[in-house]
Amino acid sequence: MKLSIRRGSSLASLSKSPEHLRTVVDAFRATARDPLDPDEEDAKKFLVEAGSWITDSAQNLLDASVSPPNEHVNKFSLSELTSAVEVFREEIRQKRKQQALSREEEVRLSRIDRSRDEYFMREALAEAEKAHQAGEVPVGAVVVDKEGRIIGRGHNLVVAGHDPSGHAEIIALRNASQNIKNYRLDNCAIYVTLEPCSMCSGAIIGARLTRLVYGAKDPKAGAVESVFKLFDERRVNHHTDVTAGVLEEDCLRMLRSFFVELRKSRGKSNG
Repeated sequence: MKLSIRRGSSLASLSKSPEHLRTVVDAFRATARDPLDPDEEDAKKFLVEAGSWITDSAQNLLDASVSPPNEHVNKFSLSELTSAVEVFREEIRQKRKQQALSREEEVRLSRIDRSRDEYFMREALAEAEKAHQAGEVPVGAVVVDKEGRIIGRGHNLVVAGHDPSGHAEIIALRNASQNIKNYRLDNCAIYVTLEPCSMCSGAIIGARLTRLVYGAKDPKAGAVESVFKLFDERRVNHHTDVTAGVLEEDCLRMLRSFFVELRKSRGKSNG
């Protein structure tokens, strides 16, 4: 077993964790000249060589080491035990080193993923700007294949297209499907500047995209986490991973700018 005790522990404190006390006692008896009948000299030697880990009397250690008759105890030298402890410590060091390297790799990959996500979200923002210039709510989207190529683009065309389904996501999905000549977009990701509504979320799930990345939340119509949580529904036959909040401030800034301009223009027309 793995023993974890504090420096300066007494046998009484170890008794609160019987397995720890048993381990210490077994170690003592294993280093004694006669494991079945250790004496005070053995106890004193053990306590001295244990250093500051165990602070107790030799008699208390002897009392704690009393065991049932004929109990078999293997005989080990203190050097063998020390060597075994060092081997165990080295295993722990190597394990911790490996864990540290794994964490470093995770951080490195997350930075790469974040950089990649930000790159494609800027492409989606460029699409959103097209909608902005056309007087549409500035939402843009791009579809990216597993090789990292943009295969579909779209921005809101609800007003200009007289189309209630003319959302950026829908247009980007249509564009991607036409480009690859397949209605399924397995292993593809979609980047959109605003949290998709229920209609667009359903289309994303139906197209079997592997990943959805979006920027700003839509507290009034978002179907990912704001109003509904369609992507948490386990009963559907396809599940899409979701990453939220990529370039969120940039996405929000564009939306706010559009609605400020819209209110100003309406004010002037009313005046």
